[in-house]
Amino acid sequence: MARATVVLGLMLCGVSALIAPVQLPATRSTAKAARNTAVSMVFGRTKESRKQFIPAVKQSELKPGSAVSAICSGLDICIAVDTDGSVYALGNKSPVLGTPMALGPVKAGKIKDPLTGTAFSLKTGEVVGPWCPNFPFSFLFALIEPAGLPVFKAKTSGADVSVEVDINAKTNFESGYWKGILDAQGKADGGYY
Repeated sequence: MARATVVLGLMLCGVSALIAPVQLPATRSTAKAARNTAVSMVFGRTKESRKQFIPAVKQSELKPGSAVSAICSGLDICIAVDTDGSVYALGNKSPVLGTPMALGPVKAGKIKDPLTGTAFSLKTGEVVGPWCPNFPFSFLFALIEPAGLPVFKAKTSGADVSVEVDINAKTNFESGYWKGILDAQGKADGGYY
């Protein structure tokens, strides 16, 4: 029985090689097709992107060589202070494991992921040095493409450090969530039942 199945499979492979491939007529231009294949993580009605400086932390909470975390318009932000006193704002989630970057040491224009040991530039967010040098992450994540951190504009004004973020980012991300009678978030207008 097994031998007959193998022979039948080989015969079908030979027959399929003899059949000429069929060229399908092009219905759309390739530029239009490429534009329509882009994946969008936002569904539903969205608002226009609007960037604004939002107060993140008090300057009194900051000290050189360390970082703190803040939530600005629903975004998790890491406010890092270099050893020279320069203030930077980056995404607070490590691209590898999602650990808070605010727990990592800040030194010489870099912030280091506390678990994997990957260092990121405070100015650009790009990986500086080896990707995931700490054991066992050097083996576990060797095949993952290195990814940087998002960088935000930061300014000190008065007693606060403010970060420029898209104030509609959270609303646009959540626009695709179903809003109905069984929705755990309550009514579509933000109220609760």
